[in-house]
Amino acid sequence: MNESKELSFGVATMDSEHAGQLSLLNDLKAAVRNGADDSLIYALLNELVEHTNLHFLSEQLAMKLHAYEAYEAHLMEHERLLREVQNLKDGLATGTVTDKQSLIEALRAWLTIHIQTTDKALADYLSQRMGQKAN
Repeated sequence: MNESKELSFGVATMDSEHAGQLSLLNDLKAAVRNGADDSLIYALLNELVEHTNLHFLSEQLAMKLHAYEAYEAHLMEHERLLREVQNLKDGLATGTVTDKQSLIEALRAWLTIHIQTTDKALADYLSQRMGQKAN
């Protein structure tokens, strides 16, 4: 079972960015599982944040460009994930995070659900809009 294929919806940029996010989460999970130093985990988390910020900006631009009606709700979900990731980063920086594996699993679960629901609805909408413009 290829998770990134299951979470692909035919919008190339979104699919590619989602695959990148999942790959970074896998790297982060492996680093934690293998007992990597917090500095490596923090660096991987920063890379995930940068990638996710770019992905969210890309989606937000597409939503604005195509007058997506659920823009505000989608934006709020993006902001919520970024807050959760920032909390994890803050916890690593201060040494207050003890169960990194559970936090990363929670982020992964949230991201997967977001992709399967909110992003799928956006991908369907964009596909429809792009299909109409092509005709």
